[in-house]
Amino acid sequence: MSTRFLGVSPLIPARDVEEAVAFYRDSLGFALDYRDAEPAQFAIVSRDAARLHLFSSQDKHLADWTSLRIGVDGIEALYERCRAAGCVHPNGALGNRPWGTLEFSVLDPSGVCIAFVQDTQ
Repeated sequence: MSTRFLGVSPLIPARDVEEAVAFYRDSLGFALDYRDAEPAQFAIVSRDAARLHLFSSQDKHLADWTSLRIGVDGIEALYERCRAAGCVHPNGALGNRPWGTLEFSVLDPSGVCIAFVQDTQ
């Protein structure tokens, strides 16, 4: 029997987990699935099949060096939502890439870079 990978749930550093939860909820449309305490030191947010685990970390370099890519359908609507929220990365405008994707990037409040990617092939 072969193994089939079903998804990935990255750990995302957050200088302020509550601020991160609010960002992912309000700017990107994620729902809060779990919070360990108030104020949270760890939380899980999700949207459709994407689950992100947010953990408290005061290491700015860790957040600055963390990035991830999330595959989506309907990228144009998400891009407009992110533009309205003011979170599109300064160099991350929506565009076609030579490797066959349409994508854009956002920065979360801690500096984590997230690319949203839609296949065009």
